[in-house]
Amino acid sequence: MNIIEQIRSAFSNVFSNKMRTFLTMLGIIIGISSVIMITSVGVGIKTMMDSEFDKLGSNLIVIYLKGWMNNVKDKDYLTDEDVELIKSHPNIEYVAPYISSNAEVTLRNQSKLYCSVTGTTAEYRNQGNMDLACGRFLNASDNIGGTRSAVIDEWMAKAMFGYTNVVGKTFRAEFGDYEDTLTIVGVLKSNEDDMGFVSAYSQGEIFMPIKKVYDYKDSEDKDIIDNIYAGVKDTDKLTQTSNEILRLLSISHDNTDYYAIESYMDQVKMITKIIDGITAFIGFVAAISLVVGGVGVMNIMLVTVTERTREIGIRKSLGATNGNIRTQFLIEAIILSLTGGLIGVILGYLGSLAIGAVVSVLANIDFTPVLSLYIITMVVIISSSIGIVFGVYPATKAAKLDPIEALRYE
Repeated sequence: MNIIEQIRSAFSNVFSNKMRTFLTMLGIIIGISSVIMITSVGVGIKTMMDSEFDKLGSNLIVIYLKGWMNNVKDKDYLTDEDVELIKSHPNIEYVAPYISSNAEVTLRNQSKLYCSVTGTTAEYRNQGNMDLACGRFLNASDNIGGTRSAVIDEWMAKAMFGYTNVVGKTFRAEFGDYEDTLTIVGVLKSNEDDMGFVSAYSQGEIFMPIKKVYDYKDSEDKDIIDNIYAGVKDTDKLTQTSNEILRLLSISHDNTDYYAIESYMDQVKMITKIIDGITAFIGFVAAISLVVGGVGVMNIMLVTVTERTREIGIRKSLGATNGNIRTQFLIEAIILSLTGGLIGVILGYLGSLAIGAVVSVLANIDFTPVLSLYIITMVVIISSSIGIVFGVYPATKAAKLDPIEALRYE
């Protein structure tokens, strides 16, 4: 009997009792579908995160003075001179200083809104995820002239004026002891969820020229920069660039280890490791059911050997070798495992799509699980391996049956 005939015979024998075959494959189906769902969701989460971080700027680094340092002197704080120093590094694409403040504005319903104020420059927009609905972002002229230009988002524009295209409009803002009139030069796009009603917990955000925000600071805080954002040209040299910038800052300020640099890429790697670890652990727990499924395959194949003892005796008397019998039962075990694995892949992927749909609706995010070719290939290999590993013993037992004793078996 050639291999094609053996495969045909194996399919006929396996599916002659459909209910028993299905129950045998059930453990493998559950195990494979669980692994597929977990890995697809895990890869989907990583893909979504990579996409979000790309919007923010995967080459972005943030330089800041360590907040826990003792004996910080005035000379240690980051200033405009540090911005120019960092900008001079050959692997830096752009530099944007950042300072934070607060303001209070009056809305169209006469209620007060507390806003966070970001003082920065035009380069701040390079970090991404800042799409304009209308108007423009801050430019170099705003900082050179120290203008009262302001960029707000659609939500805040609607809360103050009732509509979003408010470029050219002015509004009053209170900065502690200071009060000023700001002119809106741009409106950033807001998420649909942010366009709802204003509550007591709502908070707007205003982007202004850093030179103007300096004016609203107390005298001792003037010209002090909270953070410096910078874009790296070659991310392969990110670590080297970070170390060189830290060294430049230490030399410039005559101190040691007072500054730190964080990068979005480092955050992505850290979160990716956490997700990989969680996915691997849960996947391992789910994969235990594959062992249970394999035991089920072995059990049913042993039953099959017993039921077909007389058939084995007849085939041996007609010239079938031990190798033919062994191969026949191994093929049947592989068919059971492989079929269960393929069904598990389909059900697992459908289940992951259902999870993705639920998450997208509940969290209002665009989340799609990802089933890679690598995962499918691994599932096929694992399924086949289960059939081989757990089918060897029953197949060997069948091959070793004495043909005379087998023919006498009732």
